[in-house]
Amino acid sequence: MKIELAVGDIRKHRADMIVVNLFEGTKSPGGSTGAVDKAIGGAISAAIRDGDFQGKWGETLFLRPEKGVASHRVLVVGLGKKEKFTPDHIRQLALPVFQLAKKKKLATVASVLHGAGAGGIDPEEAARFLALGAALSGYEYDRYKSEKEGRVSRFQVVEREKAAARKVARGLAHGAKIGEAINWGRDLVASPPGDLRPDGLARAARKIAGGKVRVKVYGRKEAEAWKMGGLIAVGKGSEVSPRLIVAEYRGGRPGSPWTALVGKGVTFDTGGISLKKWEGMEKMKYDMAGGAGMLAAVRAAAALGIRRNIVAIVPAVENMPSGAAYRPGDVLRMMSGKTVEVLSTDAEGRLILADAITFAKKRYRPDVILDAATLTGSCVVALGSVTMGMMGNDAKVLARMREASAASGERAWELPLHEEYLEQIKSDIADLKNIGGPEAGAITAGYFLKEFAGETPWVHLDIAGVAWREKEKMGYAPGPTGVPVRLLVEFLRREGTGA
Repeated sequence: MKIELAVGDIRKHRADMIVVNLFEGTKSPGGSTGAVDKAIGGAISAAIRDGDFQGKWGETLFLRPEKGVASHRVLVVGLGKKEKFTPDHIRQLALPVFQLAKKKKLATVASVLHGAGAGGIDPEEAARFLALGAALSGYEYDRYKSEKEGRVSRFQVVEREKAAARKVARGLAHGAKIGEAINWGRDLVASPPGDLRPDGLARAARKIAGGKVRVKVYGRKEAEAWKMGGLIAVGKGSEVSPRLIVAEYRGGRPGSPWTALVGKGVTFDTGGISLKKWEGMEKMKYDMAGGAGMLAAVRAAAALGIRRNIVAIVPAVENMPSGAAYRPGDVLRMMSGKTVEVLSTDAEGRLILADAITFAKKRYRPDVILDAATLTGSCVVALGSVTMGMMGNDAKVLARMREASAASGERAWELPLHEEYLEQIKSDIADLKNIGGPEAGAITAGYFLKEFAGETPWVHLDIAGVAWREKEKMGYAPGPTGVPVRLLVEFLRREGTGA
């Protein structure tokens, strides 16, 4: 889909449908909406007067004017209360627009720039979020559908002020690049588990190489040489050996520090010997959403030219039961030298992440490590499908992540890592055990990773509740969301000087 700027009057713009907006409580439309309303004989004002449209958040009014505008279809979207409107609401508004366009099989949609007028949002920022919303809302994984449904092929933002055109164009380009990277990652998450095993994820990762991005893939031989006890053990039950995927983006000056992005890459998780229930197991193909997100973040950073050295490290495995699989009761020696008693083979993500974090520290000596994983059901219980859990060992980095969360609209909520939680993961026969009992499961999993991060500034994102939508929510259709790419890109571009 092409996302582009058109400078001119929305009334004269030719498209299959034009989109205008209203805040809740508006009695008399102004701006572009008012101009369209006047041109089509006051149909929008009449709908407001008769109570058919109030401008509530996400509300839509579809009109078929016979004259007055170049388009035969007009869609009015409700922006909700002005005082509650945020840039991320602009992104979310794209979903009902694209759903209607898909239903009516429209190819071209043109929209005014939501929020940049009465909403008071900077035009560049508004354009960035609108382009991002268009890219994400136009996404569909239809590889296995015999009949492909029509999609919007062109989305245009019509800006009437020539003075603002450059900023709007810059914002649209930025948002479209992030959206493209996220959708690439969403395709990985949506892929059937038989199509995307550890070797398949490695092949997909190689496709982002080029320019300032270099991708290396290591196998079992290297993992054994590096004594990656966690990665080797979790992958033992599968006929496909584990991979360690490393994608380097050299956007910073030579010699400047690295930011390490570590993502869980369990391409399918049966639970291993600690077998999961069959209900919902088909969704365990998205247990590599953290890894896909980190690779997509590098892809986005390269597209945007963020001036920072960034490395994505993805330990990729299948967690399968077999005669060769690791067992509850086994003791693993990790790359760091620490030993871990296995109580559940279904707590595998923290084992492969621990080795990947150690690899990041030894190989890159990063100034910060950020990891993301669909790690615990406990985080879903605590925070639901609204926000990801966030934990870390550095107050300054956590504060910057909170700022990036607020700016990106991708929500992260900090959970505590008090020393008392360490007692729950101490083992009688090893240094640590891989689960800490029924209490505070998301936190004890985070504390387990903290033990391997050591003194390196580190933040852990548990995305188990937000990586996949079962139903439409917060501007996402059902399926993979691409979390936490938006948050990471915002963090990285703020950190990268001049980006």
